[in-house]
Amino acid sequence: MSQTNAIASINSLLLQLPESLQVEALHYVEYLTHRRVGTDSQIGNRPTTPKRNGFGILKGKVTISDDFDAPLEEFADYQ
Repeated sequence: MSQTNAIASINSLLLQLPESLQVEALHYVEYLTHRRVGTDSQIGNRPTTPKRNGFGILKGKVTISDDFDAPLEEFADYQ
């Protein structure tokens, strides 16, 4: 099926739906479009980059002070 035929088929099917389902279909198409951004595709002539998830994503962005394990003065009475 060519792209033109697919678009024509989608349009004819959308016109048969009630307005509430047409809005839902629009939201789903928007979801598909946003999900596709960040993969190997280009939408709207914008270059996309893959999302980086998992271990090491915050490397170099979080620091812990040298006295992290030092006792706190506020709890000196309890020690």
